[in-house]
Amino acid sequence: MATIIKTWAAAVELAKTDAYGGAVADLAADQKYDYTGDVDLETAGQQGAHVTIAYRGSNALDDLIIDVFASLDGSTYDTEPFERLRLMNDGSPRQRSIVVKDVAHFRIGLKTTGTNTTFDYSITHQRWILTNA
Repeated sequence: MATIIKTWAAAVELAKTDAYGGAVADLAADQKYDYTGDVDLETAGQQGAHVTIAYRGSNALDDLIIDVFASLDGSTYDTEPFERLRLMNDGSPRQRSIVVKDVAHFRIGLKTTGTNTTFDYSITHQRWILTNA
């Protein structure tokens, strides 16, 4: 009988602002999306990805919206997210993880719920594949 093993790829940074040591500009308080690059689960046959989002708002007036958009080819994405999170903001550093699976490609869209709070963030992902041992 074969044993199924979950094999993890190396963690990959999608985006991070200066507060997290990156070069991406802070998420503006304009209710418009900042998008990450494409996460390709199709090419190497991965089943899913564990996505970690660290964030901190400039004040506690607005929350952070995280939307996950699917794609078949990594170039054209759905206009409506298949997953949405509203992350509470109290001005303190916070972290949230999600699992994304059953799509060929995806990207993350971040935006504020209002026009008063800017956000620093760091987003990483780690993909996995199931194999028989």
